[in-house]
Amino acid sequence: MTPNLNSARRAIQAELSHARQGAAFYSARVEALETALTQLESVDTDDTTLLDEEERKPAKKKAGRRGRAARQEVPGRRKAASQETKQSKRGRISGAATEDSGLPTTGADFWLELVTNEPQSAVDIANAAAAHLGLGPDQKAQVQKLKQRVAPALATLVSTQKIQHAGAGRQRRYFRGDASHTA
Repeated sequence: MTPNLNSARRAIQAELSHARQGAAFYSARVEALETALTQLESVDTDDTTLLDEEERKPAKKKAGRRGRAARQEVPGRRKAASQETKQSKRGRISGAATEDSGLPTTGADFWLELVTNEPQSAVDIANAAAAHLGLGPDQKAQVQKLKQRVAPALATLVSTQKIQHAGAGRQRRYFRGDASHTA
């Protein structure tokens, strides 16, 4: 055989192999979709049974806004966060920062107390925060977590114009008061 025929044979065999793999994939996909459809149909019949029972009850007139219907529990559906571990909007468990780190909450007021009229670096403010909370060198994990809170807190205070800053990068200094400290 000529080299052209051999390469054509290999190309056709490769294409045939690829087509067989695709057929196997789609047959498995068809089975999965059929299973999902039967599950949905069984849920649908459960819902219509519930609706029939509700339709038999006499309707009561209510004044005011209509509320949302409660969600039906469907087998296989993931449940929301349980009652005892309710999650906040950002996906964290309430109070997780204080439980995990052992640090108290450090809101804007906490950081605002540490910023003075004299320009200070973020490192100086972080060290002052550690001293204010009584964290020693043996508590490296808590000090590290506290230092991770410094930059976002200072950025928030600057953006809300509660404090000012001068410089850029590591040379940036934070202070209260007027802009006479710009360097």
